Amino acid sequence: MIRKFLFMFLLLSQVVLAQETVTVTGHVFDDSGFELPGASVIIKGTTTGASTNLDGYFELPGVNASDVLVVSFIGLISQEVTIGNQTNLRVVLKSDASDLEEVVVIGYGTSKSKDLTSPIASVSADEITSMNSSSAMTAVQGKVAGVNIVNSGVPGEGPSVSIRGVGSIQNSNPLYVVDGMFLDDINFLNPNDIETMSILKDASAAAIYGVRAANGVVLITTKGGGKNREMQVTYDGYYGVQSVTQRVEMANSAQYAELMRASGNGRFVDNAIAKYGGANGVPGVSTDWYDELIKSTAPIQNHNLSITGGNDKSAYAFSVGYFSQDGIMDATGGYDRFNLRGKVDYEVSSKLKIGFGTILTQEHRMIDDDQAWFQAYVNNPMYPVYEQENSGNSYPVPFDNPHDLGYGTYYSNPVSRAYYHGDNSSDITRFMPNIYAELKPWDNKDITLRSSMNMDFRYGAATLYTPEYVVGNNQQLVNNLSKTTNWNYDYVWDNTATVRNNWGGHSLTSMVGFSVREENYRWLNGTAQNVTNKDYLSSGDADTRRSDDGGARFRGMSAFTRFSYDYNHKYLLSLTMRADGSSKYQQKWGYFPSLGAGWVISQEDWASGLSNANVDFLKMRASWGLLGNDRVPGNDGFASIANGGLGDSGIFGGTNLVPGMVNNPIFTDLEWEMVDEKNIGIEAKMFDYRLSTEVDYYNRETRNMVILTTLPMGNGHLLQNAGSVRNSGVEVMVNWSDKIGDNFHYSIGGNITTIKNVVTDLSGEPYLQTGTAELPQRSYVGGSLYSFYGWQTDGVYQTQAEIDACPIAQDNNLQVGDFRYKDLNGDGQIDDNDRTTLGDPNPDFTYGINVAVGYKGWTLAANFQGVQGVSILNARRADINKHPENNVDANLYHSLWTGPGSTNSAPSAEGLYRSWNNGRLSDALIEDGSYFRIQNVRLSYDIPRTAMEKIGLQAAQVFVNMDRPFTFFNSNGFTPEVPNGIDYSVYPVPAIFSLGARINF
Repeated sequence: MIRKFLFMFLLLSQVVLAQETVTVTGHVFDDSGFELPGASVIIKGTTTGASTNLDGYFELPGVNASDVLVVSFIGLISQEVTIGNQTNLRVVLKSDASDLEEVVVIGYGTSKSKDLTSPIASVSADEITSMNSSSAMTAVQGKVAGVNIVNSGVPGEGPSVSIRGVGSIQNSNPLYVVDGMFLDDINFLNPNDIETMSILKDASAAAIYGVRAANGVVLITTKGGGKNREMQVTYDGYYGVQSVTQRVEMANSAQYAELMRASGNGRFVDNAIAKYGGANGVPGVSTDWYDELIKSTAPIQNHNLSITGGNDKSAYAFSVGYFSQDGIMDATGGYDRFNLRGKVDYEVSSKLKIGFGTILTQEHRMIDDDQAWFQAYVNNPMYPVYEQENSGNSYPVPFDNPHDLGYGTYYSNPVSRAYYHGDNSSDITRFMPNIYAELKPWDNKDITLRSSMNMDFRYGAATLYTPEYVVGNNQQLVNNLSKTTNWNYDYVWDNTATVRNNWGGHSLTSMVGFSVREENYRWLNGTAQNVTNKDYLSSGDADTRRSDDGGARFRGMSAFTRFSYDYNHKYLLSLTMRADGSSKYQQKWGYFPSLGAGWVISQEDWASGLSNANVDFLKMRASWGLLGNDRVPGNDGFASIANGGLGDSGIFGGTNLVPGMVNNPIFTDLEWEMVDEKNIGIEAKMFDYRLSTEVDYYNRETRNMVILTTLPMGNGHLLQNAGSVRNSGVEVMVNWSDKIGDNFHYSIGGNITTIKNVVTDLSGEPYLQTGTAELPQRSYVGGSLYSFYGWQTDGVYQTQAEIDACPIAQDNNLQVGDFRYKDLNGDGQIDDNDRTTLGDPNPDFTYGINVAVGYKGWTLAANFQGVQGVSILNARRADINKHPENNVDANLYHSLWTGPGSTNSAPSAEGLYRSWNNGRLSDALIEDGSYFRIQNVRLSYDIPRTAMEKIGLQAAQVFVNMDRPFTFFNSNGFTPEVPNGIDYSVYPVPAIFSLGARINF
């Protein structure tokens, strides 16, 4: 009896001991010795867990000795730790095959990097905030292969983005998806609020977005909190100055006077000397109008405060941000943005999770008048900014003017232009709420049902006020006020069901979805003159008040599905299909399939020898898909009978012309453009995952391209689906990362993308005409889109003997110092038949380089970026054809022909003003737009934690940043980044020098 009692006592004791729980603490590091904030610590087989704080520490109560803790962190290999009698842990997580386990956001889901069958580029939050810009896409420039970005210097204006070339003349902008909402741009979004950015470059990845995906898709997830995470308060901000580091030098008054006398316009010089004085035929005033327009420095600043955290049921994130950027033009231009954001996720039960998020943005922009930049180029330098003697010719500000010297009203004082046309403002208020519910109805099956509603409300108000003023003959005798308001309401309602099955070595993820979206737009415009209050149209004269309004509505419905299969992470297959219905087109439905396949060669048993060749991972993949572009018109033209005027007339019973009627029965029901894309790629990780390489070949053809075609019988022009263009090339990305000892680490990487843009069909049209009559761009089958079309020069006639020996020169009364043109058809004359393509604005290739070194808390990182093989048309120089009183830049002045052997690239001063040399588009106006830029240099220091604890802070980093400090280029402009390749008047893109800090409280 006693034995039985003792046995039961011992057994009960063991049970009690087994049920005793302890509190486990720990410290988590990466294999470089850096603490890991936000690492997940979960009791295996449960949802109980914690997250590490900013110093990498965690505390987890209620742990049994038999429990196993799973410690994980994105980008590192998870580790399992059996507790036993341990209560204080030190966990080191190793690199997980160079981000092969990284979770990448894809359309309506996620995938591990190693399982992707298509080239999806992932951009981290740190990369996005590494540059100081109002737009997150600016920071991507040069960092992602296949993505070409052209920046703007205008405050608050985002860059132009194209993915794998330009495939449409209507709209080549990518689709942005922010937390599920479809957007045309993300310039309103605070870059500090972005957690991840995924760029879907090929059709296999993007086809899940169907008719909106032809130009690529940029997926953005904003930052959220974390369950079981202590509240963290973070400040991140900087203050800096902008400066134009590379300026266009203009001819001064002495040089300009020389040109005017050579052109036969010396009277302007004489008038300037008579009014302002001078000596030896040189005017006494020499104004550099660019110097007068450009500020020496302009401030830029950004401040963000965020709060994140969570408990065992919920996670939250809130942030507030303020961004401000003054314009570099010495005027009123500038941009201010206020961002407020919140996101909450709540676990109602083990089966149901709900969440709510919102983004509120207020933007205010004062818009400079770009025409002032052009006037600074063409205006003569012989008069001052302000009247030296207040003659009363100008008011209310006594600006001087060129008209007193005999110039026409085409010319205006550039500073006065900026001053009087600077009261141009735009305000946008944006509210983007979203809500979702996620249900896992069965415990024994991995099925997830998700429904989300995303909305976008926008209200915009624009005001343009031009005051009464007089500057010489440029006058606004009655003030003018124009006001425009617009309202947008868009929504996207997505519903998906995702099923995951695993058996043996097989894994299959199936997703099916249904989506409804709607876009609504309304606008109202009003104008009035002689207003007594520039805030109200009602204060203007009643007989001058005008108003107009309009709007549009679009509805879409979609069904989509995706199947992702892999066998032992060795054989990968992905299938997607989306059916898109649209209210915009007569053809209501479009279908967009895609297929992707991958083979992880390094997983094969027979490939074990690859490790001997230092190859750790090797994958080949191929993909194909169809995409759509619905950012094109729904129709063009309409059946009508109209009064044709005297040009379409008849004579009835006499000699009087009677206006006739024109019957135009032609109507086109346009369809969306289609993109057919194929991609073949290979990925490799080598040398213990320190070297990563990725190579892709893509072939992307746009069909049904909407172009302007000629109607039969000379009956005008009409848009039709009548063209196709192909973009093809190779993308290469290489990165090396390593460390030496415990304190020194470094990395170096680069990417390059080739782009071959070829028009493949115009449905019988001889060419596609764009540009202007004087500066045409023609797209031919076999050539590139937007090719510049004109004459090729063949040097300059150096001697009279050359003139005498050339029949063309004799026939056209040419002189020494005039251009010689190539007679391409050999008929002995220079005419329209000798024109050819002179270049195009599509780059041959783009590239980027990144370098970083770190020692203890110090990190120095630099990014470089460049473009090669792009042409720019210098339209500022071309304007001298119509306005021979224009000034010229100093480079052109110094390159003019001055005698035999002096140059072969520019005419003489006299020849500069002859129509033979300036009256046609020639390669003399086409410049090489290639450039190499120091994109960003950043030096940061992580202040030691022990020092921070003494002042009550958890962590802090301080940094100094230089953005675009120098660009190497040969084109004659402030920047080689010119939209569409035409440099008429481009706002300078400034360099930014800033100081900043990131502080965790």
